[in-house]
Amino acid sequence: MNIIVAGSGVLLAGTVIASAAVVEVGVGSYYFEPQFPHVEVGDTIRWVWEGGNHDVTSGAFCGDDTGLFNSPITSDNPSFEWTIPADYDGEVIPYYCSLGNHCVAGNQYGGLLVNVGEAHFVTSNGFAFEPADISVAAGDVVVWIHDGGSHTVTSGVDCLPDGRFDDPLDNLHQMPFYVVPPSEPTGVIDYYCLPHCGFGMVGTIDVTGDAIPCEEDVNGDGQINVDDLLQLLAAFGQSCTGCAEDVDGSGTVGVDDLLQLLAVYGTGC
Repeated sequence: MNIIVAGSGVLLAGTVIASAAVVEVGVGSYYFEPQFPHVEVGDTIRWVWEGGNHDVTSGAFCGDDTGLFNSPITSDNPSFEWTIPADYDGEVIPYYCSLGNHCVAGNQYGGLLVNVGEAHFVTSNGFAFEPADISVAAGDVVVWIHDGGSHTVTSGVDCLPDGRFDDPLDNLHQMPFYVVPPSEPTGVIDYYCLPHCGFGMVGTIDVTGDAIPCEEDVNGDGQINVDDLLQLLAAFGQSCTGCAEDVDGSGTVGVDDLLQLLAVYGTGC
């Protein structure tokens, strides 16, 4: 993921560090790269043409159009920018290429992961989910990737739904997802494929608890953003032992701490 510092912000050693990022996504022959970037409210996504004739259309499945954005990405229109609105309160923004069969046959789709923790990917393989059993933290997102067949991801035990989630996983619905609620208690969420449960197509999501904090999340809110940056800069040059601003644990808040934070800026943990 290419994160480009943009806009006004904090001046440090001649460099402007902004409160919002520009995240570049390459668009080429049946791909978006990166396919699932972590982004934040206020960030700008810049899709950049790398070959072929494509577009970017917001929608949860091939043929859907939620109206958030739609733009060609071609040699005549080599880039398109869209900024996540300040009042956006969702968690994942799915999108795809609507031209030809790029989404259905070429798997040209992606998702912007907004305000979520770690992403976990599960692929359909015949009559199985791979991996069948995963461990997640509260606030993480699980994304199922279609790799053939007509399936569902349906929560429940012994082939009986419990109403938590029930989504198709097929040629049109390439990437259903489930965001584990931040308040989800520890425990196991069972799920299965409705038409193939009898063939053993089942899986589990083991919720292990709150997201494990990372050193770069200085203020502990689960996101690494301008608030963490400002808190670190306020303590810049100070000596401390065990303080949150001492990201690398050296005992002093300095350049190494700043660089470590910037390396994962804009992500969740």
